[in-house]
Amino acid sequence: MKTIKYFIAALSISMITNSCANDLDTLPEGDISGEQLSNDQSKPEKILGGIYLDLRSNGAGGSTAHSDFGIMAIKGGSDLMSNDVIQATNQHLGMFYNYEATNASNSAAEFVWTTFYARIFVINKLLDDLKNDTKNNNAAIKGQLLALRAYSYFYLVRFYAKSYKDNQSAPGLPLVLTSNNQSQGLARSSVYDVYQQIKRDIEESIVLLDTYARPSKAQIDQRTAKAIASEIYLETGDYTRAAKYANESKQGIALMTENDYTTTGFSNINNPEVLWGFHNTVSTMSIGNYYASFFSMFDNTNEGYAGAAKIYKLIDKRLYDAIPNTDYRKKVFNGSQSTAYTFNAKTKNYPAYVNWKFKDPTLFEGDYIYVRASSLYYIEAEALARQGKEAEAKQVLYEITSKRNSAYTLSVKTGNDLINEIILQKRIELWGEGYAWFDMKRLGTPLERIYPGTNHTFGRLNLSPDKFIFQIPNKEINNNPQIIQN
Repeated sequence: MKTIKYFIAALSISMITNSCANDLDTLPEGDISGEQLSNDQSKPEKILGGIYLDLRSNGAGGSTAHSDFGIMAIKGGSDLMSNDVIQATNQHLGMFYNYEATNASNSAAEFVWTTFYARIFVINKLLDDLKNDTKNNNAAIKGQLLALRAYSYFYLVRFYAKSYKDNQSAPGLPLVLTSNNQSQGLARSSVYDVYQQIKRDIEESIVLLDTYARPSKAQIDQRTAKAIASEIYLETGDYTRAAKYANESKQGIALMTENDYTTTGFSNINNPEVLWGFHNTVSTMSIGNYYASFFSMFDNTNEGYAGAAKIYKLIDKRLYDAIPNTDYRKKVFNGSQSTAYTFNAKTKNYPAYVNWKFKDPTLFEGDYIYVRASSLYYIEAEALARQGKEAEAKQVLYEITSKRNSAYTLSVKTGNDLINEIILQKRIELWGEGYAWFDMKRLGTPLERIYPGTNHTFGRLNLSPDKFIFQIPNKEINNNPQIIQN
């Protein structure tokens, strides 16, 4: 497609060749550029490292906006489109909360698209190059690339297309799978075909990563690929595979403690639940990422946009009220009254329903967490319940909920009531981590922010799920005559 050639391809090559190159022996914090790129014998590893780095960097989506900082921006933005996460004022990321992001002319519609298509272009080029390369470590590199491509298309199709259920024949995405067709305008493949490709990529990656021992949690290993697969299969209604992969991925992973959960567990990649994330350092944050970062946006205790500029991130009062007082997860949110709160030797006054979940004791150098093992409990439990294996589903739900709430007892609910309980617990556990809106779209749950006593702010909207779809950004429409607008 033309835009891939003229817009995304140029952007992605620029990003890969200009990323942080302080330590070429470090993966993924290092990258390679210029003349070194053509001569370095470890070129595939270096380019792969650049992809991982760019996916957590300001400008990942091709803009200079402070809302554009890769995966974590997109996760946070998606949750701001749900019923559960509130932004106090209409500034950075506010376009997600009030649904302006869905418009073709909005910067968010463009940077979400570009964040992933720019990476897909580089992934395809590297996969093409590896076809004739027989290095021993190619299987692990190819496995990671395929997982990253599956992950990228999975995000894109959920933003820019209708949900999978009952919409398989609807327009999906242009499927760019090789570096040889970048100058051609590609039409949108169907939702079904896009998901078929996603499944092929993630299944092949699982096989290729079988013996791969990654150097850090920044790389995708087989366990992470299975976690990604479980979410893909939950989306497409293949509950057998969703439960299988969720169960396999979480085996041997300890749940975080109350102290982890209520202090700094969400800014520390050493949190035992972390399956995939990125360890930030002074070096990685030095390339324009300080204020353009997740903790600047979501950590109300820090000195960034949330904490200093008071662009607070709050919890919906209905969800807060649904958390039992015996559940320690309630401690990371303020109640219905303003209050003082002390963290990192700083005491500040906070408004009602503010979150203290994401606390970074550094100046925005907290680690990024992409996938936690906790998410897999809810995927497995829901998938089991939808297969009619309710006793097993209740046990999986109990295993995690009883750790968070000492008063929790094994559920006695059945049918839709059991599934609703699983979804509620998932919303509580994963608040602000990028799951709620995608589940709303998958389940057909409407946006309902106008209700008696609502604490929603400038995004006070009620919308049906058919409005949960982004328009294709104008740059793509203008450059690709084959594409059809939503």
